[in-house]
Amino acid sequence: MHIRPRTDDDAPALVTILAEVHEREGYPARRLNVRREWLWQDTFVGAWVATCDDAVVGHVALADGFAGPGVPDGALGISRLFVAPQATGRGTGAALLDAARAAAGDRPLGLEVADWSTAARALYERLGWRQVGERAAEWAAPDGRHPTLTYFVAP
Repeated sequence: MHIRPRTDDDAPALVTILAEVHEREGYPARRLNVRREWLWQDTFVGAWVATCDDAVVGHVALADGFAGPGVPDGALGISRLFVAPQATGRGTGAALLDAARAAAGDRPLGLEVADWSTAARALYERLGWRQVGERAAEWAAPDGRHPTLTYFVAP
């Protein structure tokens, strides 16, 4: 596996993977977010992909202006982290998180995870991320429910 900066050429593969992840895991919560524009945001200060045998198998972005209960001021946020189903369980998510942490330098780093994302929560806890707060999401899931978001900060 190799981690490298994301390029525009990665968009088709990333959207395909994101559609698979949405169908399998419900991430992102809304199907309408399975598109290139959702992955390329102005608030992102960097984005990386994981590749295996030259095929893209995962993605993470780093967002400026991340805030949430218990998250330190000035934090950068982990955003749009996902791994292709065939690449799960191989350390891909951890490697992407490591790349984002390295890029963050001395700035605090946080993330949020929806209550139904048990595999993501388990990954963050296993890697030593600390839970610092919770709140109801401002957005609604397809079933109309506002999930509880749990906030974590990097160790």
